[in-house]
Amino acid sequence: MKSQDYSYEVFPKVLKVGKKVTVTIRPKYDHAAIMEGHNYTLLLSERETYIKNEIPLVIKNGAIKVTFTPDKEQEYTIVLTDSWENNGPRSVKTEFCLYAVEKDLFSCRPWKGDFHLHSCRSDGKESPVFVASNYRRAGFDFFALTDHHQYGPSLEVVEAFKKLDTDFRVFPGEEVHPPRNCVHHINFGGSFSVNDLHRQTEQYEKEVAAIQKKIRIPYLKGDDLYRFASSRWVFQKIREAGGISILCHPYWIYGDHFNVSDALLRAFFETGEFDAFELIGGFWKHQAEANSLQVSLWSEMREQGKRIPVVGISDSHGTVNKGLFNWYYTIIFAPSCEFADLSEAIRAERSVAVHAIEEEAPQLHGRFRYVKFAYFCLREILPLHHDECAEEGRLMMKYFAGDRSAAKMISLCRNRVADLYKKLWA
Repeated sequence: MKSQDYSYEVFPKVLKVGKKVTVTIRPKYDHAAIMEGHNYTLLLSERETYIKNEIPLVIKNGAIKVTFTPDKEQEYTIVLTDSWENNGPRSVKTEFCLYAVEKDLFSCRPWKGDFHLHSCRSDGKESPVFVASNYRRAGFDFFALTDHHQYGPSLEVVEAFKKLDTDFRVFPGEEVHPPRNCVHHINFGGSFSVNDLHRQTEQYEKEVAAIQKKIRIPYLKGDDLYRFASSRWVFQKIREAGGISILCHPYWIYGDHFNVSDALLRAFFETGEFDAFELIGGFWKHQAEANSLQVSLWSEMREQGKRIPVVGISDSHGTVNKGLFNWYYTIIFAPSCEFADLSEAIRAERSVAVHAIEEEAPQLHGRFRYVKFAYFCLREILPLHHDECAEEGRLMMKYFAGDRSAAKMISLCRNRVADLYKKLWA
């Protein structure tokens, strides 16, 4: 959290282009008070131009009121200076950042989520409810447990959270591994298990063979032709289930080769088989080139006219003293955190893949407009949002550890994020 957020409350922070707004800067404590007799000056600076205007200072009940009409989608900075010392140099007291957006984006909120992670039901370290609770504690709005070969663990955690009155959204999911196919697929939010379907081996092989007969991609040969047909079957089944299909970590090095061949990967992109691409994935620091290759490929495909929604995922296998967890995630700009709104936003490319390893500068990827706004949200919105989630996650840990009295306290946390966003959006 920025230092001034501890001392000042600023609202709203997200404004609508073309609409007159009054921004309030309220000191929280007396060490930040606006003092009588000081010669304060306010400057309003536009991030994307050289425009910087001095604006009238209005103080009401100890708070500063700034009224203006933003005329462009961009970030704005209010600079408060205090030159109270006689003939002394003007020193900057503090800066407050705002962002104006057009009407379509103004109706959205930033939701933090993860689509690809594991529990002890497959090769992870912790139980499903433990993982979910720690995700809320880390400021996540939604997640889907996607254990290898298994849909059931995600339903386990969905059912467990039905007992709690919370805004945290837990969705079904699975990592799908059909036979004789090295490609990894995520079923996010689907209403049934695709892994269960391919276990009906005879029917699965029959349907894949029928798909393979219709494929006319000359550069796909041998096993890659079968893998393509198998993956097309998976992606189709995920869509039939109403889920979002995600192509996973193609540049993960498995043994001595990439997980997905170049020919197979390019065929997926050219035919648009999947709904979203795992652009930023769960790679350790020594594997960083994999994410760089995925970003480079995605950029090249966009140059060729391909519209490819992206997500960031952790592929975490533990949330306590483990890497990957909260290193990578997705910010989705959607009206709500319900599945229908999230999935529509992903398909509309309003998702941003986030690389946010501690002590490293965050790296965001997606469409330029949303990346710009997401950087602002990372600095100015999500730290406040995280504070509202952290206590709720801690209480969830207590509840699932056996303290059932925590359920009542969890219910008291409901709507805290909604109330925060209501205040921060003009």
